[in-house]
Amino acid sequence: MLSEKIESRAMLIHRHTTTQRLDITSHEVLPVEGGKSFTLGAGRAFSALDKEALIDLLRDEEPSIEFIPDNLLVRGRSLLVWYIAPQMQEIPFRDEIIHAPIPGLILLAGNGRFRCYSYKGKGRPTPDTVLHYAPLGNTYSDGTFCSGNVNLPREIVLENMPIWERFVLESTNTHGGGVVPLNKIANFKELVEFYRDLSASKAKKFPDQRLKPAQGKSGELTLKEAINMGRE
Repeated sequence: MLSEKIESRAMLIHRHTTTQRLDITSHEVLPVEGGKSFTLGAGRAFSALDKEALIDLLRDEEPSIEFIPDNLLVRGRSLLVWYIAPQMQEIPFRDEIIHAPIPGLILLAGNGRFRCYSYKGKGRPTPDTVLHYAPLGNTYSDGTFCSGNVNLPREIVLENMPIWERFVLESTNTHGGGVVPLNKIANFKELVEFYRDLSASKAKKFPDQRLKPAQGKSGELTLKEAINMGRE
């Protein structure tokens, strides 16, 4: 199939025998002696765009055209990270719905799981933003939820973001998970009382000082560390 009239490129896959790291380089195939033989040109490291194009080619798909939402923080083939700004919310508990403020939330879908944390302030989160436990029921220390009989999406696409958001905001908070998510409370019952007090006082802003920092490997968990969890 090689000829002077066909432009060809070759891929070389390199694996480090100790770390098992894989790298790919792309090389132009160059004719020698008028096309009697061919050789490889200088290599170029495979870029993220090259990888995306190769995967689309192998899947026989055209790259899709999508509008990117303003609250999206990270988008990869196997990971989406976005945030929900602080807001007033109808928070459903088993026997009541409480109208109260909630802090900003950061949602991470990918690496085989769905996680949610909270953050302080109302600005756009950055890689160095410190994550706090989501002040909700059914939550665990690693940011995951007890999902009960809810089947959350597995496909990591923008269209599924509203489904994950509804799960977090509209699911009934029925019990505590593996962590007490706020300072100065001891259990799930006191979490419900906390929101009742916020509602009774007609608070418009969540008291960020009550948020409890999530823990990473060497201290408070940052967004960057949370994103890299499961990818190392």
